[in-house]
Amino acid sequence: MVDIQPRPHASPVATFDDATVLDIFFELAAIRDENTLLRKALVLLRQAFHAEAGSILVQVRTPQRLRMGTFPPEAMIVVDRWEGAIERQLLERVWRIPSSDDIPISVSRLPGNDLILVNAPLLRDTRVVGSVCLILSPGQPFGLNVRRRLGAFGRGVGQLVSLSADLSLAQQRLNRLGFFYQVGQALVTNFDLNEFLSNTMQLAADVMDAGASSLMLIDEEKAELVFEVSHGGGSDILRRQRMSMNKGIAGWVARSGKPTIANDARTDPRFNPQVDVRTGFLTQSIAAVPLKIKGRTIGVLEVLNKYSGGGFDSEDLRLLTSIGAQAAIAIENARLYTTLREERDSIIQAQENVRRELARNLHDGTVQMLSAISMSIDHVQRLLEVRPEAALSELDTLRKLVHQATREARVVLFELRPIILETQGLVPTLESYAEQLNETEEFAVHLRSAVLPRQFDPRRAGTIFSIVQEAINNAKRHAAARNLWITMGTTPDILTVQIRDDGRGFDVAAVAESYERRGSFGLLNMRERARLIDGHLGIQSNTKPPDQGTTITLSVPLPPLDDYETRPIPTTVEFDD
Repeated sequence: MVDIQPRPHASPVATFDDATVLDIFFELAAIRDENTLLRKALVLLRQAFHAEAGSILVQVRTPQRLRMGTFPPEAMIVVDRWEGAIERQLLERVWRIPSSDDIPISVSRLPGNDLILVNAPLLRDTRVVGSVCLILSPGQPFGLNVRRRLGAFGRGVGQLVSLSADLSLAQQRLNRLGFFYQVGQALVTNFDLNEFLSNTMQLAADVMDAGASSLMLIDEEKAELVFEVSHGGGSDILRRQRMSMNKGIAGWVARSGKPTIANDARTDPRFNPQVDVRTGFLTQSIAAVPLKIKGRTIGVLEVLNKYSGGGFDSEDLRLLTSIGAQAAIAIENARLYTTLREERDSIIQAQENVRRELARNLHDGTVQMLSAISMSIDHVQRLLEVRPEAALSELDTLRKLVHQATREARVVLFELRPIILETQGLVPTLESYAEQLNETEEFAVHLRSAVLPRQFDPRRAGTIFSIVQEAINNAKRHAAARNLWITMGTTPDILTVQIRDDGRGFDVAAVAESYERRGSFGLLNMRERARLIDGHLGIQSNTKPPDQGTTITLSVPLPPLDDYETRPIPTTVEFDD
């Protein structure tokens, strides 16, 4: 015998009327907790039908089973078979009874003791949501009237259990709306990403009744998941720990971009026990969702070990997906903020570099020339007093100094704001710049330009000119070159500008590593500017003949065809060897 609970006192005959049934339903309707409702319903059913034992199976959100009374072994076998078949059907499909007035009730007798086994479905309207099994004593009548009342119990209890489950779900969703309100408020008021994610993980674990939660971000270069924020379950140990994307349920979610539930995690072939070994936390159930931005998976959010019975369900997965969407937005916003701050710092640094370069050029060039002119004027004035005939030759020297100062001032003004860039475009600007450099610099500038099939807007053209200008200034300061070549070439979609000199060259890797110590950001500025216009900057340098010198290559996408009046694309210009 299996004695689950002592059976209540039973009279030999089931005698109750419709008023009694109505009173029972009123009593059940006052109960709000689903488990309490099932227990009370089974007690009342046993009392009403004077049953030796009873069992209720309900499949509304998650399977629930409750048994009371003494079950003979042979009766337990039959009840298990009935309920197993019903549970499988409810999991596989929606099962409906054509008419709730004609409810199918199974009745059988156990051989040997003549116990009567009765099975009736629990209904929500015409949909089957479970079943009730009763064991009646021998000789107890089970006629049409008793069948009718058992069917009424099946309809009423099924309806009440479904409504209780709906009420519980509505209350749960209401609580979760409060949770989303808290998360939304934190998202717009808290600029500390770590604090926001930590609070969100704690709230997620609480609202989902879970023992732990973790948020991991993908390191695409190493194909690893990095634990960014964890709550519960050895969270201090997990901080910044890494795991391969090829392992574990979280790794599967990161690779597939799909959410998943594993309510018996240790039997799941995807489960990786190494994290449990590291933290001492025993994982029993997992719900995990991908963190996505614009269709790209950037991480994984998971909650572990649901306290309430039945494990995680689809409602939990929907909630976790919504939490993951909010967390992904916060992470993306933080990354964008960091990028904007870095770009702001780069712009400020570039402006400071321009000011320094302008001050140096004015001091070393124009100011020195003006000082020389001032001294020459003083000298001419003295000569006019003592040797007027010698003043003529000095005036010729003074004239040359004035012309040189004028040329250098024009170069400075051109470099600051070349008006020709806005009026005539990039190619005429570079041609004019090369002419001015040939007039003022000791090295020779060789320009090989191309006809652009589509013109750049002034902003992008100005950025390209700034990169060329920075490359030439670097060559002036460091290369000691005799020649400098500027070569332009086009393909149907790409403009390439190459600046090459025959100077002393340098170790590119060593210079890049020493930027911070040297306080020089020339190469970095060029790369940043190229990135801002979706371009790519390549730098090659050689310190030994015969290929001594530096080559800087800028590749920039040409403007879209739809934005400009197009002309035939010229033959691509080949670069000099």
